[in-house]
Amino acid sequence: MTDIETTRTHRIADFLIRHRAWIVGLFALITLLMIYSMTQLKIETGFKKQLPLDHEYMQTFLQYEKEFGGANRILVALVAQEGDMFTTEFFESLEDISDQVFFIPGVDRASVRSIFTPNVRCLEVVEDGSEAGNVIDADFQPTAEGLAKVRENILKANIVGRLIANDFSGAIISAQLLEVNPETGENLNYFEVARLLDEQVREPFQSDEISVHIIGFAKVVGDIKDGATRVGVFFILTILITAILVYI
Repeated sequence: MTDIETTRTHRIADFLIRHRAWIVGLFALITLLMIYSMTQLKIETGFKKQLPLDHEYMQTFLQYEKEFGGANRILVALVAQEGDMFTTEFFESLEDISDQVFFIPGVDRASVRSIFTPNVRCLEVVEDGSEAGNVIDADFQPTAEGLAKVRENILKANIVGRLIANDFSGAIISAQLLEVNPETGENLNYFEVARLLDEQVREPFQSDEISVHIIGFAKVVGDIKDGATRVGVFFILTILITAILVYI
C-alpha cells in the first residue's frame, strides 16, 4: 500500500470515528424505516395463483370448474390409533368434525363429504329394483348393531379407499374452499382457515385413541406462516444477543 493510499485510509477512519454518533444514528434510522416498511407488507394467498392458468389443461379446468368443482380442497383424516374405526368415540368425533368443517367460513358447504353428510349415499339392488339411502341413518345409534349396519352401508356405497380406509382404520372428511368468503365478500383468508382447522378440528379431537391429520392448500399456507413467524422471532433474538455481546 502506498503512502497516498495509507493517508486516504486514515482520513476515512478518522472521519468515521469522529462522526460515529451520526453514522450510527443514520443506520438506526434506516433500520427503523425498513422495519416500518416491513410492517406494511401483506401476504396475499390464492390457490389459483399457484397454477399455470395459461396452460391449455388449466383453461379446460377453469371452463368446467363450476360444473365439476374446483381442486382447492381440504382433507381431514381421522385414524384410530388401535383397532378399527367402529367405536362409539370414533363416530362421535367423526360427526362433530364433519359439523365443524361444514361451518368454517369459506367452505363450500354443498361440497362437504363424509359418511355423515347426506350427499354420500349407498345403493342396493333388491327384488323390487333398487334401494338407496344415507350411509348413516337418521336414527343411527353407535351400538354394536348400528355400527354393523354402517359397515354394510359403507360397502354398498363403494367408498372404501376414498372416504374410508381400506382396512377400516380411519375416515376422511372432504371439503372444497371458495376463492371468496361469502360472508364478507372478500378474498378468502387462508391463514384464518388454517387457524380454525387447528383450533376447532385438530386440537379438540386429537387424543391417544384418535389421530387427526389435515392436508390441503389452506393448511400448507398456515404452516408456512407459522414457520415464518418462528423464523422472525429467532431473528430478533439473534439481533438482541449479538447487540448485547458487542456492547459487552
